Amino acid sequence: MASEMKIWFVLLTVLLVFINLSPLLVKGEQQVPCLFIMGDSLFDNGNNNNLFTTAKANYPPYGIDFPDGPTGRFTNGKNTADFIADLLGFDKYIEPFATVKGVEMFRGVNYASGAAGIRDESGIHLFYPSSLLYKPEKYATILAQQYEKQLKTLYSYGARKVAVFGLGSIGCILAELDLYGTKDSPCVDSINSAVLKFVDKLKPMIDDFNSNLPNANFIYINVTSIAIGDPAAIGITNLADPCCEISSFIAKGQCSYGGSACNDRASHYFWDGFHPTEAPNKATAERAYTALLPTDAYPFDISHLALL
Repeated sequence: MASEMKIWFVLLTVLLVFINLSPLLVKGEQQVPCLFIMGDSLFDNGNNNNLFTTAKANYPPYGIDFPDGPTGRFTNGKNTADFIADLLGFDKYIEPFATVKGVEMFRGVNYASGAAGIRDESGIHLFYPSSLLYKPEKYATILAQQYEKQLKTLYSYGARKVAVFGLGSIGCILAELDLYGTKDSPCVDSINSAVLKFVDKLKPMIDDFNSNLPNANFIYINVTSIAIGDPAAIGITNLADPCCEISSFIAKGQCSYGGSACNDRASHYFWDGFHPTEAPNKATAERAYTALLPTDAYPFDISHLALL
């Protein structure tokens, strides 16, 4: 039951929302008037800094390659949301909800929060009953139904251009491998199987929104497809080791406070036990913005969504 318990803890998707305004844009300007970001630690840029939680990254060596140092981003440099904002033409990063003020809110807000999830209990490590109550398929259905309601609520608030990011192969991250181990497989297959049961429900959901909600333009970003390919093509040669020194105490799987970091950060896929380094974050953003494979985005990528 322990492995199933962990599966439900980490299930989460992230999304980007472009409000449906249509200003006249010229070459070199940002492609959308505003960008709202929601999700978990993959997109968090400081919302957890002052919360009572161990899911925070506002200490070194996090941010070792970011111009402002440790800001709450769970990586060594930029996260995927930062790169997507760059690609959309924003001249600076989208501010976190925790600190954004005044007119800055009109250009967008980053609401992402480490350990956030679809359900209220997301992020709770102990006495988590979901795996005792549901089989994976049933729980995936419940998650999808609740997520559908949440996305429709965003639509009712005015969101018309929405990029929904699916889940990646969570069973392949270092923390899961360390916790559960594998036999002849490189990943924890039971976790990846549970992930697929959920993400397989997202494309039909996207089709339903686009067909039945007036002026809705939802797209699905297939993170699993984006991960396909030779990581060495972007300089990543180490898939087995975290780049930072890992904490063995309260925030297990995260970087130790003030701990060391590897020098060859561009060659590492994983920054800590959960999160990628800046290099795969950049690659993910680029393929979400301009799909390399037909399976990367559905029905089209972010660059096409921005033009609508």
